[in-house]
Amino acid sequence: MRDLWYADNRDLIKWGVLLRLAWSFEASHILQLAFYRPSEFGQLVIDGQTHNIPEEVIAHFRNLRAIGSISSKIRVTVFDPVFKDRPTHLQAVLALLPAFGRERCIVFLDPDTGLEPQNPSLDHVLNDEAGTIWTNMKNGDVFAFYQHKTNYAGQPWVEPKRSQLAEALQVQSNAIKLAQAPDIANDVIFYFIQKV
Repeated sequence: MRDLWYADNRDLIKWGVLLRLAWSFEASHILQLAFYRPSEFGQLVIDGQTHNIPEEVIAHFRNLRAIGSISSKIRVTVFDPVFKDRPTHLQAVLALLPAFGRERCIVFLDPDTGLEPQNPSLDHVLNDEAGTIWTNMKNGDVFAFYQHKTNYAGQPWVEPKRSQLAEALQVQSNAIKLAQAPDIANDVIFYFIQKV
């Protein structure tokens, strides 16, 4: 997740889906695991001189934590340490999960593009990371996952990624449900499954 893309149409879908899931599953909390990597913003050119965009402007329009102040009974916690070291990040996530032990949560994995391809980068969540988080969630919680379209060659991508996620979580593929808003952005999908 990069702050550069915060508050675009995909965020309307993302947070619309997450709140609807919280209501449907009677979850009182959404825990966003942001897999955050800071963005480099371009510069302004004013009368031939370059200037950085003021921090106040970036903080207002690109603040990942702003969702925490949403006017809803559902509480939102954004977990957003800089994602640069996979083992350290995963250990921090696993240390965080018990803090939400008394309430049902939507545990939302929010990478830049989704589940690992053949050659993963920090844009992706690895299969074993998704599986480890799932294993450490408590019964009743809902695992939700952001997946961006994986190719532009017209090949199917929704079902192959669902199967890949099912294998990572060691569940049946048809147990993982889909959420989307093709009229707003047809290149993203959300997978979700309740742990029982």
